[in-house]
Amino acid sequence: MRARGVAAVLAGAVLVLAGSAPAGPPGQWSRLPGAVVNFAEPGLARTADGVLHVLYVRKSGPRPELVHLSVDAAGKVGPDAVAIGDWSSLSHPDLLRMPDGTLRAFMGGIRGRSSGLFTATAPASGRPWTLDPRRAAQSQYAYATSVTGAGLAKDGTPISAWSGTPGLFFHWGLDPADPDREIPPGRGCCLYWPEIAVDAVGGQAWLGFFSLEDDGRGLYANAIGPGGPEGGRRLAPGSVSGRSAAQPGNRTAITGRIGAPGVYLFYGQGYPSFGTLALWRVDTPRPHLLLRIDRNRHANVAAAPEGRLWLVWERSDAIYATRTNKAATRVGPTTRLPAPGGRTVYRLNGEGSAGPLDLFVNDGQGFWHRQVWPRLELRGSRSQGAIVFRVGDAGDPVAGATVKAGGRSLTTNAAGVATLRPAPRGPVRATATKAGYVAASATVR
Repeated sequence: MRARGVAAVLAGAVLVLAGSAPAGPPGQWSRLPGAVVNFAEPGLARTADGVLHVLYVRKSGPRPELVHLSVDAAGKVGPDAVAIGDWSSLSHPDLLRMPDGTLRAFMGGIRGRSSGLFTATAPASGRPWTLDPRRAAQSQYAYATSVTGAGLAKDGTPISAWSGTPGLFFHWGLDPADPDREIPPGRGCCLYWPEIAVDAVGGQAWLGFFSLEDDGRGLYANAIGPGGPEGGRRLAPGSVSGRSAAQPGNRTAITGRIGAPGVYLFYGQGYPSFGTLALWRVDTPRPHLLLRIDRNRHANVAAAPEGRLWLVWERSDAIYATRTNKAATRVGPTTRLPAPGGRTVYRLNGEGSAGPLDLFVNDGQGFWHRQVWPRLELRGSRSQGAIVFRVGDAGDPVAGATVKAGGRSLTTNAAGVATLRPAPRGPVRATATKAGYVAASATVR
């Protein structure tokens, strides 16, 4: 049974969304070249030209290799190339666009006689890649991390994070002579799936992670700075039930917003399976948006323009995506996509800074890509001999949308409103369209 009738709870009110919509605009899944392990996740960063750069670890006989490819603004996947080869072992990378427009990757690994956390750079074109011969942090144990987390401080300083049996660590900047900083451990082992997010307005950096420690299971966020952790770890509400917690199934889904305040964590609540999805601003007491979806998995989040957030998850090998309003307090209509090739979903990742969501699926053997567009909302009502149409994006008004109804073509104003006058008698079918969105239809009776 697939998820339908999704309910969102915010600020004490209940918003009932329509049933899952059909897939977005015409498009197909594209398989990325090469084989990957089932817990692989790509590093994603978009350059100023609108091109999305993708960096991932590909199997190449007994030795892994770091592979780069790009996706253009229309969602077309370009050719792949080996960025850096000749690794003995390699963790799954994170990727940043630096203030000067170049790309910088962080990954743990073993190469030659050197082990630890590495960093590599490329121009905005994504080629060629240059590996820094020095380690990017002091710890040689960083090679053993499963995934690497990375973020940019507000002043442009890169921050990296890794985890393993020795603990959870982060490093501020690129000088390996500077000390690594540690999140204080609890009792037992271990802390996993680190990721870094930074408040775009206030500048506070946060490290998100998952704990299986005996005295502190669940998902956490901890404020961090150049001198180390700032305050204690904050437990994501509902991420632990009693003393049990289910692993999130992805690198910790934590992000800042584009041009708006706050750092947000998106995750499943419940045990042994998730029954609810929660969007939590990590410096507040409780989630302000809940999606009641039973047996959800692989929740992830991506920043979008104007402070919006893309939310994605999987249920019964179908993938769901929706985008919030500018305040990140409610969601728009949900798009449902069958998993590529009907395969099992092992990881979900996405990047939404250009507006649409570039979605990546790991099916246990390789990566797949597809672009998802946000969906318009259209409502119409009769008033004093006219029909008033309202076009929205997760509740925010959409100006400049075209509404076709009653044989006429109308354009919405700054309030997202278009009026058909005089109104025809009987049911009127209307369609709203705008570039960058999936169209919406409604019948006014």
